[in-house]
Amino acid sequence: MIKRRPIEVFSLSFLDCLCCGFGAILLLFILTIGTGPHGLDGELDLPNLENMRTELASLEADVADKAARLDAAINREQISQERARILSEIQEQESTLADLRQEYESIQANLSTAQQSAAAANRILQSFKHEDLPPIGLPTDATHIVFVIDTSGSMRNRLTRHLHTSITDLIGDLLDNLPEVTSMQFVDASGDYMLPDRSGYWLPDTPGLRQQLLQEVLRYPGHSVSHPLPGMRRAIRDLKPQVGPDDRMSIYVIGDDFRSSVSSFLIPLDRLNPRDPSTGKRPISINAVGFPTMMHFYRSGSTHGNIRYANAMRETVEEHGGVLILKPGI
Repeated sequence: MIKRRPIEVFSLSFLDCLCCGFGAILLLFILTIGTGPHGLDGELDLPNLENMRTELASLEADVADKAARLDAAINREQISQERARILSEIQEQESTLADLRQEYESIQANLSTAQQSAAAANRILQSFKHEDLPPIGLPTDATHIVFVIDTSGSMRNRLTRHLHTSITDLIGDLLDNLPEVTSMQFVDASGDYMLPDRSGYWLPDTPGLRQQLLQEVLRYPGHSVSHPLPGMRRAIRDLKPQVGPDDRMSIYVIGDDFRSSVSSFLIPLDRLNPRDPSTGKRPISINAVGFPTMMHFYRSGSTHGNIRYANAMRETVEEHGGVLILKPGI
């Protein structure tokens, strides 16, 4: 009799099949989640989703509207500030314009007065006849002459920037009318020699050298102050010791303006050129030539400067034995 092996119901193969079956069922369950009526579509309420979308769009529109209103308010504030700033600038400009208009009217009134004064001076000047004659009282005994020249802007030609030719022409005429002159020198009002390579000593007055020196003086580039005292001090201290006992030194101041008080000019000049206690005479005669550019209104001379110069030089020549020559124009 054949013996049969006992059959075990819960063997390893059975367990394998059972596990595979459960695994397959579980896999099918996982794959079917969300596809049925009880899946994700079933869990979400479509009407609620649409309502949420509508509310979201409304909120976005409201935010956009409020942002636009905020930008508009900011722009209005900026525009208001800019308008206030512009109005303030306009008021300032109007105030400045009013001041300038008032100043212009004042200058125009002064200009009219000055023009009338200049016209009256020209009428008076034209009523006299001028002739090229030697000045009355000109000290003709001078042997050594120093010309102290104001070389500021009003004494220059605006086009060439050189001194006016009338200045060198005047110097030539003076030298022609002073027969005893043997030596000369040129110093500007600030005390600088106008011929730098010939400074500190007397120059002989010969016809050829005179023309050469006058051309150099005409082109002198330096601008001096309108106060002749520094130039006169330099001339007296440097050149007076070189004048012999039988010679006579004379200074000619040439200018059109004076920038000081008369007393502050005459007092130090009196110390530089004192009187001889025994004779009462001074060792140096001082003369002056004035170019009243106030006769020509559109030139750069100052009427007040011309008057100060004429007054100061008048007292100077009276005290120092000279003569004052006033020219009608430059």
